[in-house]
Amino acid sequence: MSRSSPYAPHRRQRSARLDRFWGVLYAVPALAFVIIFLAYPLVRVFGYSLTSWNGIGAPIWQGFHNFGALVHDPVFLDALRNNVIYAISVPIEVIGALVIAYLLHERIPGWRVFRSAFFLPAVYSTVVIGIIAGVILQTTGPIDGSLRAVGLSSLAKNWLGSPADARTAIIAIVIWANFGYSVLIYLAGMSALDPQLAEAARMDGAGSWYILFRVYGPNLRGVMQLVLVINTVTAFAYMFTYIYVITNGGPGFSTYSAEYFIYDKAFTFGQLGYASAAGVVLTLIIAVLGYFQIRWITGGQQ
Repeated sequence: MSRSSPYAPHRRQRSARLDRFWGVLYAVPALAFVIIFLAYPLVRVFGYSLTSWNGIGAPIWQGFHNFGALVHDPVFLDALRNNVIYAISVPIEVIGALVIAYLLHERIPGWRVFRSAFFLPAVYSTVVIGIIAGVILQTTGPIDGSLRAVGLSSLAKNWLGSPADARTAIIAIVIWANFGYSVLIYLAGMSALDPQLAEAARMDGAGSWYILFRVYGPNLRGVMQLVLVINTVTAFAYMFTYIYVITNGGPGFSTYSAEYFIYDKAFTFGQLGYASAAGVVLTLIIAVLGYFQIRWITGGQQ
C-alpha cells in the first residue's frame, strides 16, 4: 500500500501560492490600465464637477451646485429624453439581430451574401456613415430623387427638417450601422452551442421558432446580456458622432443627446465644471441601467 509523502501538503500549498502570485502578476498590467485610463479620469471628472472651471484658470469650488442646475436645465433634460428615444433601437437590435443570426446559422440560401451585407456597415467608421447618411437624406439626395423619378414627388421632403423625422432618421442609421455587430456576436454564441440540442428538438417535432426561443434563447442569455448592454450604452453614450455629422444637434436642440450637451458645454461655452457634472450623471444612469438589465436577463442570479 503506497503512502503519501509528508511533504505533499506543503508542496500543494506552495504550488497554490505560486499560482496566485503569477495570477496577480499577470493581472497587474490590466489593473494598471483600468486605474490609469478609467478610475483616475472618473475621480478627476467628479472632482471637476464640484467646481466652476473654464479649463484655463484654477477651479472654483462650489459643491453640488452644478448638479442642482442640471435638474432644472431644460436643454439637458431634453437631451436625456432624446437618449431614451434613441434607445428604441435597443430591442430591435437585441431581438432582430437574434432572429437574423439564427437564419444565418441555419444557412438559408444566400446566407454568405446576407452575412456580408449585414456586417458591411460595421467596417466603416461612424464619421463615414454619418456623411453618407447626410448626403442620402438631403432634399437633392437619392431618396427624394427616386421618389420624384417614379412620380411620388408628394412624398419627397426634407428628412432632417423636423424634430420627429430627424430623430427617426438617426435611429434608423444607428440600427443599420450597429446591426452587424449584434448579429456577429449572436452567431459566435450559436456556434459555441452543442448542435445536438437543436437536433433533439427537431426530432421531437419542434419548429424553427420554438428552437430559436426555447432552445437557443435560454442558452444564449450571456450573449443576449452582452448585446443588450452594448446597445444600451451606444444609445446613451455613443451617439455624438452621428448627431454631430448628420444634424449638428438640430433642428434647434431637437436631436441633442446628453454627450452632445457635454461636448457643447465643455468646448463651445467653456463650462468644463458643468460639463463634468453632466458626465457624472450620464455615467450613473448608464451604470444603473446596465445593472438592472443584467439582473433582469439573469433572473436576479447575479
